[in-house]
Amino acid sequence: MSPWSDARPDVLGPGYEAIDLPMGEDGEGPVCATLVRRAAPRAGTGAVLCLHGYNDYFFNVGLADFLAARGRDFYALDLRKCGRSWRPHQTRLHCRSLGDYMDDIDAAMRVISEVDGHDDVLLVGHSMGGLVSALWLAERGGDGPVSALCLNSPFLSSGVPRPLRAVMDPLLVRAAGRRPLAAFPGRLSPRYPRSLHRSHHGTWDFDEGWKSTSGTRLRLGWLAAVHAGQRAVRAGLGVTVPVLVLCSDRSSGRRAPAALLRRSDCVLDVAAIRRLAPRLGADVTVQQVEGAVHDVFLSGDGARRAAYDALGRWLSSHLPHPAG
Repeated sequence: MSPWSDARPDVLGPGYEAIDLPMGEDGEGPVCATLVRRAAPRAGTGAVLCLHGYNDYFFNVGLADFLAARGRDFYALDLRKCGRSWRPHQTRLHCRSLGDYMDDIDAAMRVISEVDGHDDVLLVGHSMGGLVSALWLAERGGDGPVSALCLNSPFLSSGVPRPLRAVMDPLLVRAAGRRPLAAFPGRLSPRYPRSLHRSHHGTWDFDEGWKSTSGTRLRLGWLAAVHAGQRAVRAGLGVTVPVLVLCSDRSSGRRAPAALLRRSDCVLDVAAIRRLAPRLGADVTVQQVEGAVHDVFLSGDGARRAAYDALGRWLSSHLPHPAG
């Protein structure tokens, strides 16, 4: 029986449905990921799987519209303990290793390819989801259905200088091994998500319980897992499919004036993204989008159109519309 027989209407409204993907248990109890589906307006053989970033979940119907209009069934995966997949007994946003998230992608890909029959999948990842997508494709996706990878401001570097990283990483590994749920000192600034939400002078509407606008805490276990993934990127991943990396043309600090915050990446260093992107694989295109924010597809109107134009041109040259 297809898992979609138990699908429920999704919070995004008509045309969207969701299923839970049971992922066993960890020390906090049962774990699941959530797969969201929206069928393309015309039949095709292609699909898209989209992964969100840290403190995030999938809500951008404009991105789904754009990709579905190209004849691809659209899927989004809310990773364990994030967004739709978070449960009250869990530490929100936490994972023991990035391998946990890769297991979630495995489960989603089985549904997309084995149940729904797709053999041509565009994998799209934002920020943390971009890092995990690239690692998954390098480690597990070589013989699978993924034909191209699009990374939206991928979390390829934490911005820690190399000398400090050499001291910090071993200490972080030891501390995370003893107390993985311990919080890293300080909270992530809420200024970026607030700059997006319409209740804080932004233009987007999203669930503030799933994408917090009050700041979040980084857990030592999660941070150690991310740093391990970033070390793998620095060593080179050898992804064999074409890769598009989209990011802003400038970075700014979280204390930047509001006007600059809305036309720059205040989360990651775009120079580091540009520098590390060639280590993903042999066919990597980097496109910086003037005036874009951290999630380029949540930018202001002009930058957002430019981001979609860049994605559309790249798809046309690398992945023609799937045949109906």
